Amino acid sequence: MLITLYRADSSGIPHYYTLHDRQGHLFSEFNLTVSWGRNMAVAREKVYQFENQAEMDRKVRGILRGKLTRGYKVLYSYLRSKEMEDIRPVLKAHAV
Repeated sequence: MLITLYRADSSGIPHYYTLHDRQGHLFSEFNLTVSWGRNMAVAREKVYQFENQAEMDRKVRGILRGKLTRGYKVLYSYLRSKEMEDIRPVLKAHAV
């Protein structure tokens, strides 16, 4: 999974927010990496670990709900087949 969101502030400067599960973690099979900032080359990053896929999916849905409510748009999304199928229409509705 890889989802990149963005929004422009009042000055027109874009802010990016990316969620992905590509980064492995030594102590957890289920992890989510979140990056954010104006320039993704110097973005801030946070890694979450979960006990199972359902917990991770719940976190992703919560983050997306909050960001989309605050005006972020979907710049790019990739979900594996059969992964979070219920969220696909929401991503498509908020796509640029």
